Amino acid sequence: MDKKSVKKIILRVSHVFESVLALIILIKVLLGAVDLTRVIWSSYVSNALDPVAYYEVEAILGYALLLVIGVELVIMLTLHTPESVIDVLLYAIARKLLLIPKDKGMIEAFIGICTIAGLFAIKKYLFMDKDMNKQDKKLNS
Repeated sequence: MDKKSVKKIILRVSHVFESVLALIILIKVLLGAVDLTRVIWSSYVSNALDPVAYYEVEAILGYALLLVIGVELVIMLTLHTPESVIDVLLYAIARKLLLIPKDKGMIEAFIGICTIAGLFAIKKYLFMDKDMNKQDKKLNS
C-alpha cells in the first residue's frame, strides 16, 4: 500500500467517525430537548400558581442555550465552514455571559461583550466576499 492510499483511508475513517460523533451529539440534544420540555411543563404549566424563581429561569435558559450549542456543534462537524465555528463560539460566549454569577464584577461581562463584538466583526468583514457573491447571484438570477 502506498502512502497516498493510507492517507485516503485514514481521512475517510476520520470523516465517518466525525459523522458518528455528530449523530450521537444530535441524539443527546434531542433527548435534552425532551427533558427541557418536561422541566418547563413542571415549572410553569403544572405549577402555574407558584411563582418561578429567577435562578430557575436562569437555569432553564442556560440549559436551552447548551442545547443550541450542541446543535451548532453538529452543524460545525458536518459543514466544516469557518462560519459555523464562529456561530458555535457566539452561542458559547452568550451562554457564558448569561450564567455569570451576579456577585462577579463587570469585567467578565465587558470581556464577553467585546468578544461577541469581535466575532461579529470577523463574521462581517472576513466573510463578506462570500456573502456578496451570494447576493450578486440572487440579483442576477
